Amino acid sequence: MTPKLRLSRARDGNVMIEFALLAPVFFMMIMGLVEFVLFQYKTYALNHVVYEAARNLQTGEVQTAEDMLEAFQAEVCDKAGGMIDCEAIVFDVRSFTNLADITYPPATFDEDGNPSNFVFQPGGANEYSVVRASIHHEFITPFMDKLFQMGPDMPAIVNSYCVVKNEPWV
Repeated sequence: MTPKLRLSRARDGNVMIEFALLAPVFFMMIMGLVEFVLFQYKTYALNHVVYEAARNLQTGEVQTAEDMLEAFQAEVCDKAGGMIDCEAIVFDVRSFTNLADITYPPATFDEDGNPSNFVFQPGGANEYSVVRASIHHEFITPFMDKLFQMGPDMPAIVNSYCVVKNEPWV
């Protein structure tokens, strides 16, 4: 009897048992890989948004607008793209006169994981503007929170920073 004919008549279910044992592990690995790529994309996209927002602070486009915060948020939403909710990004914008003076207080968070000490104080001409941003990312794949050393119900927080010296636009 040929091997092909012998396999077509086999009815013992070994293949189905092996598939049932290995399929959950395989699909969890694929889901974890996809979710990790999405997390890395969110990190890259947030870095891009922060860079572009800091660039608009550097050139004075935000500071010369009537409502600086609204102009800043509009620029952020314009650069955020479709994969990031621009309303979920939290910014801390501060200005300093000298590079050596740049210090940031440690971020403090409320019970929901939102920063409570972020401010919006863009600098003027020839000052340094420092932009710090964060956004939540919640993992849905089991054990991904352990990989990133997060608690079971805590979101991962993606952070980005940028320091620019404002141009003399005045």
